[in-house]
Amino acid sequence: MDPFALVLQFLCLWGILYAVVFAAKFYCTTKESGRRRKSSTNDGILPTFSTEEAADQWSISLFQIKYTTQKCNNLFQRLAHAAPRFWQIWFSIGTIVALAVMAVGLVVIAYAAWRIIAVLWYALRPTTTTDTSNAMISSPNRFAKRAFEQDVNNDVAMVDDGGGDNGGQVFQPMIPGITVPLSHLGYYLLALLVCGVFHEAGHAIASYCQRVRIKSAGVFMYYIYPGAFVNIPDQALSLLSPFNQLKIICAGVWHNIVLYLWVLFFLSGGLKLCLLLVGWQSLEGLGGVSVVSVRHDSPLVYHLPTSSIVYQLNDFVLDDNIASWNNYLLDSEQRHEPQQGFCASNTTRSNDTTCCDIDDDYPFGRSSNTSISCFRDFHPTTSEPEWTLCLPTTQVLVSQDAKRCSSNADCQSTDQCVTPHTPSTRGQFVRVYIKSSPSNIENSGAFVFEGELVDIWESVKVGILHPRFWFLPVWIPHTVELFLRYISSFTLALALLNILPAFQLDGEFALGQLLALVTRHGPQSPLSTGHTTPSQHYTRRIVKVTSAVVGFVIIGSILLGVAQQ
Repeated sequence: MDPFALVLQFLCLWGILYAVVFAAKFYCTTKESGRRRKSSTNDGILPTFSTEEAADQWSISLFQIKYTTQKCNNLFQRLAHAAPRFWQIWFSIGTIVALAVMAVGLVVIAYAAWRIIAVLWYALRPTTTTDTSNAMISSPNRFAKRAFEQDVNNDVAMVDDGGGDNGGQVFQPMIPGITVPLSHLGYYLLALLVCGVFHEAGHAIASYCQRVRIKSAGVFMYYIYPGAFVNIPDQALSLLSPFNQLKIICAGVWHNIVLYLWVLFFLSGGLKLCLLLVGWQSLEGLGGVSVVSVRHDSPLVYHLPTSSIVYQLNDFVLDDNIASWNNYLLDSEQRHEPQQGFCASNTTRSNDTTCCDIDDDYPFGRSSNTSISCFRDFHPTTSEPEWTLCLPTTQVLVSQDAKRCSSNADCQSTDQCVTPHTPSTRGQFVRVYIKSSPSNIENSGAFVFEGELVDIWESVKVGILHPRFWFLPVWIPHTVELFLRYISSFTLALALLNILPAFQLDGEFALGQLLALVTRHGPQSPLSTGHTTPSQHYTRRIVKVTSAVVGFVIIGSILLGVAQQ
């Protein structure tokens, strides 16, 4: 993307955020002033004890916003006291799971560092003939970046699942406008905020379960990173046993893991089941794909209405829904040889032969008449044409009385068996067959698209769920699924990274309390001074090494991710 456009949209985002925040701040201030005036008019003669909460605090600076409140304290306290026995078991399980994830995370981060080193070594070594050949062989993957930007079915996870072309990285950087489509910015920000709120809610509820009142909670926005926080008093926390401290420290990561499992359930079929129950129907078994949206600058926008069903491309029936759609449009050759030709009358032949003057600069020929195209004789066994001629495109390919053929013998004596002549991959012809509903084949139609196959795939978002009723928005399944995919990516990444024993991460304090529990040196306080216990000594050494590795992986992943764009 153009850097200027990226900066402009960043400034527009913050302009909107500042407007919303100042409006919210004005509303809260006005409401608080009115409440205080009302309270002052009801003052009696006898002295009273104030139990009012502290006023909300706003911290606003350049590209930074922070909101702190105590209004959530009672909510967290009520949740903790509603089922104390359940929460004790819940957070005990969470502690064990989080410590296990810490061990897994250390292995993953070490492997990620090794992968980055391997990629850098491979990139910096001299290129050999074999390397050049391998690069040429891998050229069909040239659509990988385009695929990432548009396909909702692609995995947008920050953590590699072992599939796809990820450039050798384990962690994929998520940078709006660079590695993530800028059109996904809303999903990106909201998903990060949801993951942060779940994380901090875990800390807050666990804290009240251990009878430690939190000071406050809040949310923040730092450049393009939104998040949440809770303020837990260090002195009260340090008085707890190591295991009880671990319950509070590990609660955030545990909640991220639970959130990931819930989202995974919905992405594995739960979301589809819910949508089927409230008014959508699946096209699985029926074939075809439902049109969710069409890019506004695409010529397809005038021919593909949303919620229409594309059931066939050329002679290829979309029996396997999205899999068939992807396989046809993302074919590495970017062309498909027809199995049958079309009977065309010689009377429709145009005298203009410049439509067959085709090259990569003029993939549809040099004729000024856009209604005609170049056709050739149909021979299934040969790729070189014996002759070419110019015919009306729509009349030959998608007319109601179009007759298919395998040779001239299948046509009338005045007709010839022809097929579009498309030597350039940029000038392919695709007959797109659509219908309004899965069962309404009578009300179907067809049109011809001229261009690259991948242009259709990039311009049209499709799904397998079709609304049963006209008032249901067709984009809801796609939007919810994409949002859940971002949540699954971020919550898993936060769980893996936050539990690592690195500076200022939950894992640093979790490791300290774990070693204190194992060595029986008693609880460690982040504010403690004086004599250093062996567990504190080992904690600091491990934290320094892990922090260096984490920093290397983060910086390396960002640099490699940007370099691949």
